[in-house]
Amino acid sequence: MFYTYKEMIKRYTNDYQIKKALNRNEIRKVKPGLYSDGETLFDAPEIFLKRDDTVLTLQSAFQIHGVTDYIPEYIYVATPRNAYPIDNLEVKQTFMSNKYHRLGVQSKMVDNIKVNVYDLERSLIELIRYEKKMPFEEYHHVLRKFREKRDNIDFNKLMSYAKHFRSYKKITTVVQNSIM
Repeated sequence: MFYTYKEMIKRYTNDYQIKKALNRNEIRKVKPGLYSDGETLFDAPEIFLKRDDTVLTLQSAFQIHGVTDYIPEYIYVATPRNAYPIDNLEVKQTFMSNKYHRLGVQSKMVDNIKVNVYDLERSLIELIRYEKKMPFEEYHHVLRKFREKRDNIDFNKLMSYAKHFRSYKKITTVVQNSIM
């Protein structure tokens, strides 16, 4: 499991005790400000531990919601437009307007890490909004999977989210023609 420096201070009381725990191999330092008490294969949890403004989106959210069989080669996150860029080659960052960045965000536990992810309805909107940036085959595959999950989609919530976007007409057209 991963821990921030603040969590380590709570656990070990001071920096000296943290260094002693590191020497005893109880914990290990993954990166400055990020520690682990086990082996780590996943290199991007710092994004979710250090920054609470990141939200999983697009292919990463589709995978969590079970609407794709594809394994994304990157971790796709959305951040507010004024956020600092994420310096990690495994991460594709989308800068989003602050007025709808937090719209439809829910928290989930993924590999013992609390991550923010867009809910099913908002993920569908993101799929429609970013249609041109996705491979044709993948877009239609995910759209078919959303159609299969239409009983789980709250269409009232979906339409209330859609009203916040300039592409409202496109979103409603695709939903009516392809999902319902």
